Amino acid sequence: MKFILLIALLMPLSLRAQEKDTLETLFALDHEFVQYRLENGTYKAFAKYLAEDAVTLPPGEAPKIGLEAILRDAGDKPNTTVTWEPSAGDISDNMGYTWGLFSINTQNNDATVSKQHGKYATVWKRQINGSWKIVVDSFSLNPPPE
Repeated sequence: MKFILLIALLMPLSLRAQEKDTLETLFALDHEFVQYRLENGTYKAFAKYLAEDAVTLPPGEAPKIGLEAILRDAGDKPNTTVTWEPSAGDISDNMGYTWGLFSINTQNNDATVSKQHGKYATVWKRQINGSWKIVVDSFSLNPPPE
């Protein structure tokens, strides 16, 4: 009887904890994701932050569906750093999104740096265990400056 009462008391706490997730939660995850990728590489970052049923929508390529397919191509280009910063988004119940701007900087053999810029949109979904994972990741490059 005490066990059932304890479960009944704890369930509302876990539901209230989930209700407290805000857009700042997703912004923090976005920042955490970029930092983890910088420190550990694309493959490990995708394995950690993308859901099993995630979809990526890379520019000029077919969609990659499922974590296994995404990880198959998740490598890092030599001398290249990718960073991004969320600009806005929204969250409701178990779904949310962020969008923002990214930069790709590549150190060339002649010590110059090639820079590309673009925008991204990421859809986050709360998992059964309460964590948030990326279910859709889309990005595109901006045209070169004139």
